Amino acid sequence: MVKTAGWFLAAIVIVVGGFQYRYNSLDPCEWLTQDLTQFASLPGISGLGGAAGTVMSTGQCLQNWMDLRVKEKEAEAEAHAQ
Repeated sequence: MVKTAGWFLAAIVIVVGGFQYRYNSLDPCEWLTQDLTQFASLPGISGLGGAAGTVMSTGQCLQNWMDLRVKEKEAEAEAHAQ
């Protein structure tokens, strides 16, 4: 049981560290704005998550970020299929 809890804690630390490394933030609204600028081929802009957070709730930002990630992967798969 202790070993399982240790592995679970290690997995959480790795996931949180990955988001912190990629986005320099643990805010889903920041993830969304950074990925939107990247998807639109614009230079990276950080700090817009607060603006998105005033318009959307954290849950909405997270859902929209996940939807954007799915659309990116679908576009990549379609490009590779051609």
